[in-house]
Amino acid sequence: MAENHLRSAFEDGRFICSAELVLGRDHTVPQAETFVRDAAKEPDGIKVISLTDLPSGGPALPPEAFVPFVIENGLTPVPHLTGKDGNRNFIEARLHSFAHMGAENLLALTGDIQHKGFQGEAKRVYDLDSVLILWLTRALSEGISYQMGPRSVSTTPFDFFPGAVVSPYKCDEADQMMQLYKLQLKILVGARFIITQLGFNLRKLYELKQYMVREGLGHIPVMADLYVPTATIAKMMRSGDISGCVVPEEVIRRLEGAKKAERLEQAALMVAAVRDLGFAGAHIGGFGLKHQDFLRIRELSEEIGSSWRNRIDEIVNPEPGEFYLLPESSDGLSDGEGPYNTSAPIHGPGLKQRLGRIAHDHAISPDSAIGGFLKARLASAEAGSGSRGGIWNRLLGASTVYRKAALGCMSCGDCIQDHLHYAGCTMNKCYKELRNGPCGGSRIDGTCEADPSIPCIWNVVYETAVASRDDPRRFATTLVPPRDWCLDQTNAMANRILGLDNSCRRQDLAGEGNE
Repeated sequence: MAENHLRSAFEDGRFICSAELVLGRDHTVPQAETFVRDAAKEPDGIKVISLTDLPSGGPALPPEAFVPFVIENGLTPVPHLTGKDGNRNFIEARLHSFAHMGAENLLALTGDIQHKGFQGEAKRVYDLDSVLILWLTRALSEGISYQMGPRSVSTTPFDFFPGAVVSPYKCDEADQMMQLYKLQLKILVGARFIITQLGFNLRKLYELKQYMVREGLGHIPVMADLYVPTATIAKMMRSGDISGCVVPEEVIRRLEGAKKAERLEQAALMVAAVRDLGFAGAHIGGFGLKHQDFLRIRELSEEIGSSWRNRIDEIVNPEPGEFYLLPESSDGLSDGEGPYNTSAPIHGPGLKQRLGRIAHDHAISPDSAIGGFLKARLASAEAGSGSRGGIWNRLLGASTVYRKAALGCMSCGDCIQDHLHYAGCTMNKCYKELRNGPCGGSRIDGTCEADPSIPCIWNVVYETAVASRDDPRRFATTLVPPRDWCLDQTNAMANRILGLDNSCRRQDLAGEGNE
């Protein structure tokens, strides 16, 4: 097998630069092919090529179509894998495809919101989020057993080297902390390296690394995503037309009228900074950039060296009033030893949260008297093949009516409301129906990337957890399995009482450690 330049650099402690290639809506990719050929010709060229998976929610050439070309040229591919376009069976099939090609590396993402394709907007899938893709990848690394008729067989294990993404640039507390908690969960389920999402504030970026060290995750390599935008693209990012990016107005102002050489130098300044601050590498992208531009960025960064500190005001670009987890230090970055700046509860839980908890503790929990009473009768009905339409199920229909009215229940039958503190249904309030924390696509003001009129539901979940005096750090360790579609449109309360839903399959990974 060819050398995995990404993995070997991490293992050797060498700073590495990777290039992100955006594969477009065509089967011909001359620009990408030219980039790879140019990189292969250079003895000291870019060795790691990241390949996007249908970016911006539209059709495009999938990364697996280009992986063999990258490998043939002696370079290392990092194909992206998102959950927006295919269900869990298709995602597993794609993973087998990557293994067949010899592509060890993988970047797991939930994926952008869907946009128009042929004859209209495509159906969104999101059967597996990024956490669950990582979980599946880990299972395939060990081999998955399944039944083939009367025989029990297992898939062939493959040594994947999966990575994940995180945004350290969110502007309010709930948005940022849920990103950090989800990052921890991703690492617990198998992420071996991290690439940040896009931003332009070195203080926020470095705060991520400081947090990871504080939380015992400092051994996980982190690559900083350093995009080289034009003013036009930067404005699209800020407006939310390109999801999940935080571009301060000051950055846009500097980009107005900036020549390409100036934009490359700004990127080089960030590369110099992240190398000096102990990041594992820089993940560089930019529309229309050639391989020579990447070499120029790297060359300039080496010339700048540690003198980037003299120009720190150019790369620390705060948003007015944005949240920082750590206090500011004298060098303009954050103090890694300072106390966390998280909020204390300022009010108690709302009425629907209190009612939800009371119902759970006294009527749904199997340890409750009412729960035990209902379980015996529902189990008896199930044995008599009347579990779906019997009298006890019909009586419990009132619970569904209430959840629809108060929480926006979609009758998925596999409810996670207790996990969400009864803050609202993510099957309804989240465009991507996420069950393991937020995506990174929220806008600067914390609203949903798909609907700027509503807040990201996971921000509401965080605030509700704090109000309920519950430690929101549990979102960093609790793995919620994917939705079981055989329960769709059945009674969630009955499923919970009978142990048919996700509650008995959730995993508390707190004890797994960070080895």
